[in-house]
Amino acid sequence: MPKWALTATSRTGKKVNQITGGPSDSVTVHDEDDLKRRLKAAENDPRDLDIEVRRIS
Repeated sequence: MPKWALTATSRTGKKVNQITGGPSDSVTVHDEDDLKRRLKAAENDPRDLDIEVRRIS
């Protein structure tokens, strides 16, 4: 069962969602290691991402 919902939005309007081409995308995250990996990757992403994490369970 997912524990977090992670939403990434490009502050510069660059494409984040690979399906719609939109500037934001959301995923559910099941474990803390995966969450940490995604947050670390977002820090170095060239799209200048704003990240929101919500606990869902």
